Amino acid sequence: MKQILLLRHAKSSWADDSLDDFDRPLAKRGIKDAPRMGRFIRESSYKPAVIVSSPAARARQTTELLVEGAQMDQEVISWQKDLYFGSVQDYLNTVTGMTDDCERIMLVGHNPLMESFSGILAGAREQVALRMPTAALVCLESFANNWGDINAGTCQIKWMMIPKVLKKIMD
Repeated sequence: MKQILLLRHAKSSWADDSLDDFDRPLAKRGIKDAPRMGRFIRESSYKPAVIVSSPAARARQTTELLVEGAQMDQEVISWQKDLYFGSVQDYLNTVTGMTDDCERIMLVGHNPLMESFSGILAGAREQVALRMPTAALVCLESFANNWGDINAGTCQIKWMMIPKVLKKIMD
């Protein structure tokens, strides 16, 4: 069984309008939400073997803070520019290109691609299956034995966690 964790980057800052979109950092709320989500991953025993993240500043910060909160090694992280510049197909290629020795992976990226990708994996055709606020984490599960067998409609949504809920139950 394969599990895919999809994490939308945490809340970003729009304070400096001179920055390119790629370079926008996290806002104060995002700086609090990302490690909280990491703590949730640690306490719920859903640590991924591999994390592939967009290299955009807000996704990079989210990933690094999440890994710190989860008490994981930074070595599990790789940066994939296609998770910022790419398409749903690029997200799928990232998943299907994983080595089969790991059972749980995480992608850290951006909307609308995160919502579209989760919906496509879960079998939604033209509608978004769920709405992912910033720092939302979705767990998709597939009975596939190999990452290469993951495709549209081969997963089910197991659960979703959002920072607003975590703040109430963890703080």
